[in-house]
Amino acid sequence: MEQEMETDVLSVKDDRKFEVHCHAGDTGKFCVGTQSLSVKIGQRVRRDGNEEIWHSVLIQCKEAEDGSLAVNVIVCHFDWDEPRQIASIQSVPNHKGDGVPALICDLEQKDL
Repeated sequence: MEQEMETDVLSVKDDRKFEVHCHAGDTGKFCVGTQSLSVKIGQRVRRDGNEEIWHSVLIQCKEAEDGSLAVNVIVCHFDWDEPRQIASIQSVPNHKGDGVPALICDLEQKDL
């Protein structure tokens, strides 16, 4: 019975595809469900004698034409020619058959 109640609490009751929870220290927090999502994470760096915010991590979440969902994690460095995807996590929530894994993780680095 406890497992059934936990599953119901975690079930999706609307049409959102993704959800993000952001906790930004004393600044506050932000939680939202959405159809697509893109998050840039920047950090302060010193380059060529100047301080700047460099967006080093990008998380892109989107739905493919076949209904599969992907969360792609991309790392950027100013010494690289291209950003690198370091992870892609996919799901197929609309597939009702057995034998399909809930999540498929690809951790192979790929230049974009």
